[in-house]
Amino acid sequence: MLLVAFALVAQNCSNKKEAHSEMILKITNSEEFTSFVNDYNSGKFHINDSLISPLVVTLENDISIIDHHLSPIGSEEYPFIGTFDGNDHTITCCGIGKTENADNIGLFGYAKNSTIKSVTIVTEDVIGQRNVGIICGYAYRTCISDCKASGHVKGDSYVGGIVGCASYGGVADCHFVGNVTASGYVAGGIVGMLEFGGVVRSYAGGQVSGKYGVHPISGTDSEDVMVSECVDRMTVVTASNNTQKNKKEIASDKLTRLLFHM
Repeated sequence: MLLVAFALVAQNCSNKKEAHSEMILKITNSEEFTSFVNDYNSGKFHINDSLISPLVVTLENDISIIDHHLSPIGSEEYPFIGTFDGNDHTITCCGIGKTENADNIGLFGYAKNSTIKSVTIVTEDVIGQRNVGIICGYAYRTCISDCKASGHVKGDSYVGGIVGCASYGGVADCHFVGNVTASGYVAGGIVGMLEFGGVVRSYAGGQVSGKYGVHPISGTDSEDVMVSECVDRMTVVTASNNTQKNKKEIASDKLTRLLFHM
């Protein structure tokens, strides 16, 4: 099963190109970003529940949105499908999500068959109920790579620093610093719920807490997932063990050089 998980990470995190035309959208400022989010979530990029054409979104500058909480990109009705390339730029915002009763909360709420890469998110908090993460709430057959995130992620279940729930996909070369709080179950410093996929070469630092299913990297630990070459500096807090310091190093400490400059 570990070979299956490894194959899924490799497949979904490859840089393969599609053989048909793409719709390319370049975002240069916060107004364009907000407009894109609103248009995508209203279905303007879809016809009969399908994308008009494959979508590639690139971030051309650092942007700051501090006057309102961001709405997630994509939903179960209109999942984000395509490529988002942050070009190593940073999005600074005061928060993502507006209510504790909403599912699939993150910069991307619901992503499917997608690539999300090379973006840094600096936020105060991300708030939701189920499937909550700073980069993505729910990711299906999606690769999230070379992303950094900092802030406080809060939800009931399936809560992670980078992604809340990742299914049949992978997280690679990502870094999270902050707190992850699940009032219920399954929380991780990188991924909350991970199924049939993997996390490789990633770092998490801060605190992760929940009632059970709590881990410094991934909240799940089963034979169909792979965690490899990761480093954590997380304090793990659960209802059963109160506070447990976890300093275990899964791989070489040299990965910490990729952490935020603090």
